[in-house]
Amino acid sequence: MSYRPVQESSFDRLVNEGCARKGDRFAVTAQVNSATRETIVLWDGYDGARTVAVRLPEEGFGSRLKGVIGKTKYELGVERLNELRASGAPVEFTMRCEGVDQAPATDRFSYMENGNRVHFEY
Repeated sequence: MSYRPVQESSFDRLVNEGCARKGDRFAVTAQVNSATRETIVLWDGYDGARTVAVRLPEEGFGSRLKGVIGKTKYELGVERLNELRASGAPVEFTMRCEGVDQAPATDRFSYMENGNRVHFEY
């Protein structure tokens, strides 16, 4: 399989069409409606009925062990996403399709902070 860069897609397209092909990668900018360790719910900031659930990657054993000492990147990521939700800031998510009729999975997000783009990767 040849390399295909991530293509930007619209939130409306994701809501209306979902994931078409397993393995497709794309980026979407949206607002966070809610965020937990397993799932992020995205919306456009206008219509609360138009939401999309996105899965986060599973936490590995090493990450869970690290959580005994301090916060894991998963905990820090959820905290930051909830801060971005509270502020209403747009967030760009890089996603991949797991299959038709399955929630897309995300492994990275980015946002603007003080004029700089901040990237968070799981």
